[in-house]
Amino acid sequence: MVNGSVILGMAQVFQATPLGSQNAQQYLLYNIILLILWFGVFPWFYEMFQLWRYQSQVSSFLNRLRFFMNNNISQVMDFIANKVSEDKHLIEGRIRDLMEMVIIEPTSIEPEGLVRKYKMLVSSYNDRLERDVIRLMPSLGNNRPMVQNFTNVIDVLRELNFIYKVIDHYYRLAMKYKSYYLLIQLAAILPLLKEEIDALNGSVPVFLKGQPIGDSAGPLTVFRFKNLCSDLNVISNSVKDTYLASCMFKDRKIYLVKAEGPGGTVGHLDDAIKYIYEGINARPRLMITIDAALKLEGEESGSIAEGLGVAMGGIGVEKFNIESVATKYGTPIYAILVKMSMPEALNAMSKTIDEAVNKVVERLGKVVETYTEPGDEVVIVGVGNTIGVAQ
Repeated sequence: MVNGSVILGMAQVFQATPLGSQNAQQYLLYNIILLILWFGVFPWFYEMFQLWRYQSQVSSFLNRLRFFMNNNISQVMDFIANKVSEDKHLIEGRIRDLMEMVIIEPTSIEPEGLVRKYKMLVSSYNDRLERDVIRLMPSLGNNRPMVQNFTNVIDVLRELNFIYKVIDHYYRLAMKYKSYYLLIQLAAILPLLKEEIDALNGSVPVFLKGQPIGDSAGPLTVFRFKNLCSDLNVISNSVKDTYLASCMFKDRKIYLVKAEGPGGTVGHLDDAIKYIYEGINARPRLMITIDAALKLEGEESGSIAEGLGVAMGGIGVEKFNIESVATKYGTPIYAILVKMSMPEALNAMSKTIDEAVNKVVERLGKVVETYTEPGDEVVIVGVGNTIGVAQ
C-alpha cells in the first residue's frame, strides 16, 4: 500500500512538472552512455594501449638484439683486421652465412643408436666449422687455438641470430593477427632472454682475446690440482683435443682428464674415459667430475655443491657415454659443482669464481683421501670450455 502511494506520487509529480520529466530522461540517457563507454569503449582503448605497450617492449628488444649482432660482427672484423690478409668484406659475408647454418636433429622414430647419431652430428659440426674458419682465413691455419676461439665466436653469433629470428617471427605473427595474448607471452619472457643475450654479447670479446671464462672452472681445477701431484706422465696423442695424464697423489694413481687448451674447446671427454678403461686397461676405484653449474637466484656465486653423477651439461651425448662406461665397470661417479650465473659462466672469469676453484682443489684432495684407499686409481674430469687454460 505504501509502495503504491509512492509510485503514484512520483507519477503525479512528473506529470505536473514537464521539467522534471526532461531531467529524468536526460539522467537515464546519461547513464546509458556511461555504461556504453565504461563497458564498451574504455576496455577497447585499454586493450589498444596494452597492445602498444607490449609491442613497444618487444620491438625495443629486437632492435637491441640486432644492434648487438652488428656490433659483435664489427668487433670481429676489427680484431682480425691486422691478423689476416683476406678480403674483409668477403669474411664478413661468410660470417653472416655461418650464422644461418642449420643443424638438423637425427630422427628419433627408432631410438636404437640415437646417441651415436648425435655424437656423429656434433663431431661433424665442429669439424665443419673449423674447416670453414680455416678456409675463410687460411692465414690462421697454423694457429689452432685462434681457430678454436673463432669457432666459439661463430657459435655465439649463431645463437644470437637464432633468438632474434624466433622472437621476430612471433612478433610479426602477433602484429599480423593483432594477437594481444601472443604479445603478452613474448613480453613475459623478455627479462629471461635479456639476461641470456647480455651474457652471449659479453662473451664475444672474451673469446676473441682467449681469456678464461666462468665455464672454465672445471679444466682450471684439474690444471691446479696437477700441481699437487707427483710423477706426472702425459698420455699424448690418445684422444683429439683432450688432455690426458696420470700422476700420483697420496699414494693414489690419478688420471687427469680435461679439454686441451688454451684454445676454446670442450674436448672429447667420453672418448678419453673409454681410453682409460679399455685403452690402457685401468680400473679406477672412483671417478670425480667437476663442472660449472647455473645458480638459482637465492644462491651465491662461487658456492660449491657436491653430489653423485656426471656433472656435465649439453645435449647429453658425452654424459651418456661416460655413464655407460662407469656402469659397465662398476665405478661410482662423484660430482663437484661451482655455482654461477649465466653471465658469469660465459664472460671473463671473476675473482669470486677463481677463488672458488681454489676451494674446489682443496675439497677434491679431501674427497680422494676420504673415498679411496692407498693404491687405488681415480679419474678426475674437468668439464667445461678450456679457453685460456693450458695443460
